[in-house]
Amino acid sequence: MNPAHQPFARRHESGLWEDEFGALGPAKPGVGPRQDAAGEFPTGPAVGDRFPEVVTLSHTGKVVDVHKHRGGRASVFVFYRSAVW
Repeated sequence: MNPAHQPFARRHESGLWEDEFGALGPAKPGVGPRQDAAGEFPTGPAVGDRFPEVVTLSHTGKVVDVHKHRGGRASVFVFYRSAVW
């Protein structure tokens, strides 16, 4: 996080904190889980790195072994983070 950068933050009428995009959350932007992800910030494997072994549930509740499911084919994974990270 860049300490010189102070993100916009104001108390919303609901009592929650509001950021510059209008997203509301319990923590003040720039503090804890809502801090700016600048500088040294872990983002995951580099492009081309082998994806870790993952066994997870699908949206229907079925157990999926990611590497077994893709059968050696190339794949793209997209992860969405929440508004309050």
